Amino acid sequence: MKKHLFYFFLMLISLTGCNAAKANPEAEEVEEGLPVINLSENVKEVSTLNLSDAVEKVEIVKLETTDKSLIRRVDKIEVTENDIFIQNGLTNILHFSRDGKFLNTIGKVGQGPAEYPQLGDYIVDDSRKEVYIISFTTGIQVYDYEGNHLRREYKQSVSRLFSTGYYEMFRYDNTWMSKQNTTVLDGMISNPKDSLWSFAVFDDEFNKQYLFKNPAHIGREEEIVNHGYNNTEMWPNPWWENTTVFDLYNDELTIKFPDTDSIYIYKDKALEPLYAIETNEEKGDYGLTHEMYKLRRAFNYFDLVNYYRSKDYIYLIGNKDEIIYTYAYSIKDHSVRLWKRQGEIEASGMQRMIDAIGRDFLNLRCNFILANDLNGGSFYARYRSQGKCWIYPLQPDTEDYEKYVEELKKSPDAPQKQQLLDVIANTGEEDNPILLIAVLE
Repeated sequence: MKKHLFYFFLMLISLTGCNAAKANPEAEEVEEGLPVINLSENVKEVSTLNLSDAVEKVEIVKLETTDKSLIRRVDKIEVTENDIFIQNGLTNILHFSRDGKFLNTIGKVGQGPAEYPQLGDYIVDDSRKEVYIISFTTGIQVYDYEGNHLRREYKQSVSRLFSTGYYEMFRYDNTWMSKQNTTVLDGMISNPKDSLWSFAVFDDEFNKQYLFKNPAHIGREEEIVNHGYNNTEMWPNPWWENTTVFDLYNDELTIKFPDTDSIYIYKDKALEPLYAIETNEEKGDYGLTHEMYKLRRAFNYFDLVNYYRSKDYIYLIGNKDEIIYTYAYSIKDHSVRLWKRQGEIEASGMQRMIDAIGRDFLNLRCNFILANDLNGGSFYARYRSQGKCWIYPLQPDTEDYEKYVEELKKSPDAPQKQQLLDVIANTGEEDNPILLIAVLE
C-alpha cells in the first residue's frame, strides 16, 4: 500500500547504509522476440471495456457489523481463498471469513511488546497463515490468523530502510521486497545517488541484497538529487515521482517503473523484460512533468501510470490532459482496444503547504475502472489481492456510495444486478462495507 508522509515527517526519515550490488535493467531496447504492446498503431477505440473479459465471477460480500467489527475507515483489503482482512484505519486488522462473517481482530495499538503505536501497513502471507503488521517507527509485528502474537520480525524503525516517504513493502516467494519512489532524498545519505533505487530485495536480516534502479533515472541521477528536499528552500517544490507498480497475477511478480516502456518479470533475483510498450505520444520535459506542485501544462503530455494483468488481457492506464486512457491488450492476438473517459485535474492534499507557498498540488486520479456487466454500474478495482482478485468496497453513508447506487439503478440489466440491489436495500448507513470481489480467471 502506498504510504504518504508529509514533509514535516519526512525530515525525520533516515537510511541505513547498503553495500549490496545494484542489479539494474539497462537502457530499454526492444529485444528480438519480445512481445510488443503497441499503443499507437491499429488501436480500436471503444465506448467501454467489460469486467467479464477479465474475471470469472464477482462475489457480493456484505461484511458483518458488530460492536467489535465496526470499520472506521478502509485503508487496505487482502482476500485469500478463505479469509478477508481489512485494515481498520491506523488501529488494527479486522479478520472476516470469505462470506463476510466477523472472526477476530489482529493487532493492537499500545506500547507493549506485542503492540505498536500506529498501524502503517500490513501484509498477509497465506502460505504461512501469518499477518505482518508494519509500524513505521517500531518495526514489524507478526500474528497468526487468530490474532495471537508470534514474534517481532524487525525491531527498528521501518523508515530506516528507505530514502523517501513513499514506499511499500511486500512478500513474494517467502522473501521481503519493497518499492519506493524519489519524492524526497534524505540529507544524511553520504552518496545520494545510492538512494535512487526503485525496487529492492532484502535478506532475512532486512539488509538490501539486490537493488534495481529505474532505467529512466540512469544518466539523470545528479539533477534528480539536486531537486531533492535537502537541496531546496524552506517551502520547496522538489520533483515528484510516480511510484513503481507491481502485479502478482498467476503467482508471477511483474513490475513497471515510472516513465519507462517495459514490463519486467522477476526471476532468479533478476528482472527480465516481459513486454515492450510502444507509443508515439509525447512525454514532455522531465523537469516540468515531475514537479511536485505541477503547472497545469504539465498534464498536456502522455503518462502511463499503472497496469493490471489477467488471463487474456493486460490493462494499461494512463492520461493525457484530462482524458484517462484505459488500454486492453489481448495476449492472444495482440490487438489493442482503447476506452477514453473524462477525468478531472484538481488541487488536493497537503493544504497547509499549498496555502503557505501559494501553489496548488495538482493531481489527476487515473483509477482502473471497467464496466461491470456482471452486477451493473461500474467496477473500480480499488484493491488487488494475492494476484487472484480485484476488490471494490462500497462504503455506506458516503458520497461515492450514493453515486454508485444511482448509477447501478439506471444501468442495463446484468446477471447479478438484482442480487446486489437486494443486498444494498438491506444495508443501513451505519453498516460495514459491501465488497465486490472480482475473481480473476
